[in-house]
Amino acid sequence: MKLKYEFVIRKVGGTAVAMAVGTDNVAFNGMVKLNTTAEFIFSMLNAGETTMDDIVAAMVKEYDIDENTARDAAESFIGGLRGDGLIAE
Repeated sequence: MKLKYEFVIRKVGGTAVAMAVGTDNVAFNGMVKLNTTAEFIFSMLNAGETTMDDIVAAMVKEYDIDENTARDAAESFIGGLRGDGLIAE
């Protein structure tokens, strides 16, 4: 899975936000506010094709959490992105 549009992530007032760039800005005209974990997951999706298992493994390593906690967080966030039409599968 990957993001449907190309995004850049920037810090605005200390908060990470993702904004679509180029012609993708016309299709998705808005910003996605990201907490630290969401920024980590969003960055992996923005880098290109990845799997849920790849994301979970990276989160376990990065945050020193168990696999179930990582999977629950990733599935919840990605589910929201899917609901907003931002995931290409």
